[in-house]
Amino acid sequence: MGPRRTHRKSRNGCPQCKARRLKCDERYPCTNCAKHNIHCEYVARSESITADGGTPASTVSPVTQPQTQIQGQTQTHGQTPTQTQPQTHHYPYADTPSSNYQRTPDSGTEVEQRLNLLGILPGSQQDDAPIHNSDDWSLDLELMHHFSTVTCNTMAHREDIRHVWRVIFPLEGYANKYLMHGILALAALHRAYLLPNPQQKDKYVKAAAYHISTGLVEFRELIASPLDPKNWQPVFCFTGIINVYLLAVAIRSGTGRWPAPIPNLIEAFASVKGLQALMGPFLHSIRKTQLAPLVNGIWLVDPEIIPSISQTSQSLLPPDTWVQASRLHNLIDNYVFPLPGPGPVSNTAYGERSSSETMNYLSERRKDYKTALESFERSCRATEIAGMHIERGIVFLFAHPLSKQFHDDLEASEPAALIILAHYCVLVQLVDEVWYMDGLAWQLLENIENNLRPGFEEWLVWPKQWVYRRR
Repeated sequence: MGPRRTHRKSRNGCPQCKARRLKCDERYPCTNCAKHNIHCEYVARSESITADGGTPASTVSPVTQPQTQIQGQTQTHGQTPTQTQPQTHHYPYADTPSSNYQRTPDSGTEVEQRLNLLGILPGSQQDDAPIHNSDDWSLDLELMHHFSTVTCNTMAHREDIRHVWRVIFPLEGYANKYLMHGILALAALHRAYLLPNPQQKDKYVKAAAYHISTGLVEFRELIASPLDPKNWQPVFCFTGIINVYLLAVAIRSGTGRWPAPIPNLIEAFASVKGLQALMGPFLHSIRKTQLAPLVNGIWLVDPEIIPSISQTSQSLLPPDTWVQASRLHNLIDNYVFPLPGPGPVSNTAYGERSSSETMNYLSERRKDYKTALESFERSCRATEIAGMHIERGIVFLFAHPLSKQFHDDLEASEPAALIILAHYCVLVQLVDEVWYMDGLAWQLLENIENNLRPGFEEWLVWPKQWVYRRR
């Protein structure tokens, strides 16, 4: 009989296996955690991130790291965060919506989506960029320092997501100037938010406008044609910055208020939808990259999953949310949609327009609203499971499937669309303490209240109950 094979000792297993004194197979998720439906926090040694081939600056899991939460609200005023013991949430994560997306030759639809996105992006002309002294490198150095020490920590609750903002974004920015401009723009906006002096604010708002406009020049050239499959990750990083920049309209306006909350949010929704369409071919690969935490904290495996009692007991979601969602479905099932006519809205009775074309139109219109409601419910479910620390991206899951017709109805103050958006404000108020969304929920609901047609006021009672109490 040959000698017994010795046990291969390793200290690289996941914390869950170590705590339970089990041998970990050092994969993500490990077999033991998967078998017992436990959230695995294995950190792969081979995925360490190095700068210029040197000693790893940090080690990041291809999917997640142990979470370190901030006590209370998200840090927004530059304080050093108070760290607590890592809190494990048993999140059932999913592939991104485009996980089954197969790359196909560039189609007319893709071209149209790229062209539409070009029109949505801020600063459509290079001439829009404010004058900036190219020798003023000290300001850029200040902004980079601020981003790396303060801003990055305000971008998420989860430590693994903060790590991506703090380390991965700058690393990608070194080789992609447009992304570095985006990073500096974000830092400048955050500095403007923190400063009380209007003149100081204006200085940083102008710096942000310069950097985002300069970065967009190269970015537009990149997205005018299909993306390079080998270089999509910095584009993905920049799209995240664009979304934040658009949401920071209250800072950019210099007033601290959203100038026109409903149109401003529609613009942000359109950007989210357009950028997702742009990145669609690559989203299925993101879990294999250093950017994985950006989606691991957001997408759910199964939107129909029922949270555990321990999860719902810590949830910030109002307890009667699902009752309200059911009421909204009843509203849409019985809602009398206006028919298309010579004006913006036609109240012609359905009986006078009974053609199959009209019936198809009404069916599609109702379907758009049902899609919006289902999207609202997905965001609610993800919010419920997230517990007390909700990543902002969870709330913006709502924006992805919204149709252009629904956007148009919001702009036209269609009551049913405004009512759904009012209920969405309840989710927004759970995350709008972050600096770039400060005060969005109550300003948006106030705007909805001012535009809602008489006779529908009862539908705002529940949203007002939850949103205005924090004002």
